[in-house]
Amino acid sequence: MAKPAHDPERRQDVIAGSILLLFALAWTVTVWLTVPDGYGVGPRAFPLWLGVALAVLSALLLLKGMIGVYEPPLGEKQPDEDAPDRIRLRMRLGVVATVTVIIAAFGWLMPKIGFVPATALTVAVTLVGPLGERRWLLVLGMALGIAVGAWLAFGQILGAYMPSGSWISIF
Repeated sequence: MAKPAHDPERRQDVIAGSILLLFALAWTVTVWLTVPDGYGVGPRAFPLWLGVALAVLSALLLLKGMIGVYEPPLGEKQPDEDAPDRIRLRMRLGVVATVTVIIAAFGWLMPKIGFVPATALTVAVTLVGPLGERRWLLVLGMALGIAVGAWLAFGQILGAYMPSGSWISIF
């Protein structure tokens, strides 16, 4: 089902896809030029693949916005479907702003409390805040699972540096 060209949702997807694609390209080029290449999987591999993945996904979002193909979930009505366009835009921008603040807080907290606690806290706050998850066992499991899993994969298996924290040092 195609939406008309003047639809605000299409315009939002084109703008978001364009901004994310530019960021992904800048990120990928920066990683390629600044992080030294190693033999096999080195310190450049994961950030480079993140940049490539973001570029592909943002290009798909941009294409979706340009073509205008939207499929609503089967029989489901979106919670903000009846809201006027300006209210829906304000709600979405609020989520984007909240996630941006959470990511900035993660960058500030990581050298102070360490990678694992900062990651667990960031995942938990993101799940509870913008995503609205209220099942505390799920939030706790995902926060600890992602934080410890990333620490094991990157810090222990791949040997990447993971900050331990200047205020507290758990890992």
